[in-house]
Amino acid sequence: MVDNMIDQHDIKATAGTDEQSIPVTVFTATFNRRHTLERTYRSLQKQTFKNFEWLIIDDGSTDDTGALVAEWLKEENPFPIIYHWKPNGGLHTAYNAAISLARGEYFATLDSDDWYDPEALMLLTNQWNSLPASKKLEISNIEGLCRHADGTLIGALYPTDVYESDNFSIRKHKWPMDTLGMYRLDVLKEFPFPEGYEGGFVEAALVWHRIAGKYKTLFLNKTIGYKEYLPVGLTHRSRTAKFRKSAAAVLYHREFSRIKSAGIIERLKSRINVFRYSYHNRLSISKQLDEEPFILSGISFAILGYLIYVKDRVAIYREKNQKSMEIR
Repeated sequence: MVDNMIDQHDIKATAGTDEQSIPVTVFTATFNRRHTLERTYRSLQKQTFKNFEWLIIDDGSTDDTGALVAEWLKEENPFPIIYHWKPNGGLHTAYNAAISLARGEYFATLDSDDWYDPEALMLLTNQWNSLPASKKLEISNIEGLCRHADGTLIGALYPTDVYESDNFSIRKHKWPMDTLGMYRLDVLKEFPFPEGYEGGFVEAALVWHRIAGKYKTLFLNKTIGYKEYLPVGLTHRSRTAKFRKSAAAVLYHREFSRIKSAGIIERLKSRINVFRYSYHNRLSISKQLDEEPFILSGISFAILGYLIYVKDRVAIYREKNQKSMEIR
């Protein structure tokens, strides 16, 4: 179903030659980020590794981002630029759209408010190319360090310069959780974002944890790029938006609660959140109880989930009132 998401004729603009071999696709999802996207673009122009395509999925922007990209198409670039505008559906739909269009063997995600170090793509591709074929099949992605705009490191160094772990196990440590890297495209096609949640929010960790069940990740003590944390974007949500159409959160927490290597407290919290988000989305509680291993403990989780749901509703009410007062 993912392959049919986009008609290739919907692509608005391209630059560069389509006939060249493209080993890397750099994917950028954007939503009303015209004011930050140029910094991302200029960092791509400075890459020492030139053999890549830049795939921009515009998730319903209304700030005329397309016109900005059209201006860049007039410039001479060694890499193709592909721009596609789609109705707003959430970051997960932008990912699926990009994965269906990407031509590279590797897929690197660069957010619209992030930018690369000039050596970023060279470092990542060299690391991939250094792996024996058998080892490469075990690895889903290679990730590197990120820094703030002032150069300070986000997080801490890994124990070794090339540290092997996976997308789930690494979250248990205090090393950098916010990384930039490069996936094998075939792995992302194997684990697409779940569909049917358009307009809602799908936790990216749902897919990363699924991948971690089968593949390893290499983490490098090399700076790949820079991040600026902005208050508004594809992943920023008010409380109202967080809970509206959040049925995917039920799926995420149900799967997380079954990861045996996760901490017991975190797993219990996720079982409570299954019911919490079920209430928000008016999903069947009896169906969720059927998935509990023990009915009595399931009822306890349902009660606790309901209490948190009520607390959420109070917070949403206060948020709406505060916004009303600000408007006045």
